[in-house]
This record gives sequence, structure tokens and C-alpha cells, in this order.
Amino acid sequence: MPEARDDAWRTLSECPLALVDDGYAATGRDIVETVLKNPSIFSSQKAFDVLGSPVPLVPIAFDPPEQTRYRRILQPFFSPRVIKPLEDELRQQVIDLVEPIAAKGQCDFIAEVAGVYPVQVFLTLFGLPLDMRDQFVEWKNAVLGLTAAGGATAVDEAAQEGMQKAAELFMYLSELIQKRRGVPGDDVLSQVLNIGPPDALSDEEAIGLCFLFVLAGLDTVMDALGFGIQRLAQNPDRRRELAGDLSLVPAATEELLRLDPPAPFLPRVTAEETTLGGQTLPEGTRISGYLATANRDEELFKDAWNIDFHRPENRHISFGMGVHRCLGSHLARLEMNLVYEEWHKRIPEYHITPGTTPRVHWPRGTTGLDSLHLTVGNPGA
Repeated sequence: MPEARDDAWRTLSECPLALVDDGYAATGRDIVETVLKNPSIFSSQKAFDVLGSPVPLVPIAFDPPEQTRYRRILQPFFSPRVIKPLEDELRQQVIDLVEPIAAKGQCDFIAEVAGVYPVQVFLTLFGLPLDMRDQFVEWKNAVLGLTAAGGATAVDEAAQEGMQKAAELFMYLSELIQKRRGVPGDDVLSQVLNIGPPDALSDEEAIGLCFLFVLAGLDTVMDALGFGIQRLAQNPDRRRELAGDLSLVPAATEELLRLDPPAPFLPRVTAEETTLGGQTLPEGTRISGYLATANRDEELFKDAWNIDFHRPENRHISFGMGVHRCLGSHLARLEMNLVYEEWHKRIPEYHITPGTTPRVHWPRGTTGLDSLHLTVGNPGA
């Protein structure tokens, strides 16, 4: 996985339902769809219970009917109608990040673009000042470091620091919610907090929503952008095709998401005994949908392992499917479209800096690159 993730996905895809360290891996498209479309049997809530979160991670850590209520309340705030008016401001933020890179001719794309832009988008959406970006990056990294511990029980120095940072974030969000409650505002958080009964969210639910946004909405876009630019850097024909015709950007976003879902493992736990892929799974069995393998089903995707910006129908499931399909998918798409468009307007030619190797941080619940060092221009120029 660290240096050749496609080889890892290819190996995993050979077995549609595989026994792995933490339960079962559903890799076949049909099996993944069965798991994601049946929340009464394959529970998201039971999967997230093991995290022991001090706040309710709204809405992902719930099953219907509670999840249905949260989804109904929150969906309007993440619709294209709400997201579209932010486009000009978010586009300018991309330009401000990319232009200095074009001028100096090199960068670490993760540290200088992919790792900071989604945080700025979050701050914009929630009506927070952009000068809090670095603080939120620090909080986000610490909290995600805790969730990536893989169940380790040793309370080492890094874990203690992570818990301290998580507590700082919790206190900041608690105070912010108190300030915004009952105060009209255009930002999403103010609007959510001012929903009247019977749909009003409690302080605890609002903090959980913010926590989930930090956990699920920042690194995922960062990882998707890093993977996408890496693939384009390593496939110069596709990169030049895109740079030469920016109308392909939306299709490119979908295709790059298909190959590299940034949250490729969707955990569930069986709520009852069930049969899946010829296996009898007792109640309480952990099973994860492996989206990167499901997205490479040769029956759905011709030449599934290669980049193709002209697929007639790109039915990837990188945002999940069923009741838990990603609430922020419209925002994520907009972020990625803007970055690919403004980057390739200014930097049509780039390559991975010689002597550097992009590596996936692994093992971890999400997949993404630690760094991506790029040099502007043709490698032979």
C-alpha cells in the first residue's frame, strides 16, 4: 500500500469477501452494495460505538430512524444551492495558494495546497477567520492521530498530546456554539444552531456535527487531491489532455475519485446473523466495504485500472451509497473542481520531483500521501 496501492487493491479484489485482521473485507461490488444498502442488518452505529466518542458523531454514528432525522435536518445546508454562492470566494482562495507555487517552480503539494485548502473551506463555511487555519490543522492532525492508533492501549506521549489537543478543540467548539446560538448569521453553523423546535440540535449534537466535519471532511479532500495530482503527474498524456481542455475537469474529478476514494474502508457491524457472499456472519461481525476495489469492477468500468476522462457513465461509489452517502459530496466536488481547474490554468506542466517518492501513510483508517513534491515544467526541459 505505501508505494504501490494499485497492486494492493488488485490483490484484494481477487477475493470478493476476505477475512482480514479486524473482521471481513467486502471487495466485490455486489457485496459492497448489499452491505451499504441494508443499514438494518449492517449497522454504522455499532461500528462507530467502538470509537467511544464523547460526543455523538452526527449523523454517521447513527442508524435509521435517528440517522434519517439528522439527515433531513442537515441535508439542505450542504445542497448545491447553498454551496454554489461560495464558489467565487473559494476559487480565489485556490488562486492565492497556486500562484506563489507557479512563481517559485516547486512545492510539496500536500503541505502547500491539499493540506490547507479544505481547512480554509471549512472555516469559510462555518464563518470562522482564515487566520485560524494553522490552529485547525494542528487540532485535526492530533485528533486523527488518535483515531489512527489502531486500538493500541499504550498511553504514550503522542497519545497524551493528541488527547490534550482534542480537548482544546472540544472546548473551542463548545464556546463557539454558545456564542452562535440564537444569533442570526449567514454561515452554516449559525443557521444550523438557529433551527427551531422540534428539529433543534442540542449543544452536544452540534459539537458532534462539528467534530465529524473536522474528522471526515478535511483529510478526505486533502487525500483525494493528493492522489489525483499524483496520478496526473505520473500520467503525462492524461495531464496534458486535462490541461488542454478544462471542460474535462468535472469528469476528471469523478474518474480520479473512482480510482482513489480517500475513505476507502466503510465499517459496519452486523446487527443480526446473516449470510453474505456464501459466508454465515454471526451478529456482531465487523465488515468493511472496500470502495477502491468495488470501483474497479470490470463489468461496470471498461479498462478499470486506467484513467479515462470519457466514461459514458461513471458509477463509482467513492462517496458511499445508501442512507449514509456522504453529506458533503457537493462541497467536496466543488473543492476538487476548483483546485484542478485553477492549478492547470497556471501549471499545465509538472512532474514528481526526482529523488522523492510519494508514500501512503499506512496502516490507517483513511489513505493519503504524506507528501507530494512537485517540480513545475517538463522533466526533460
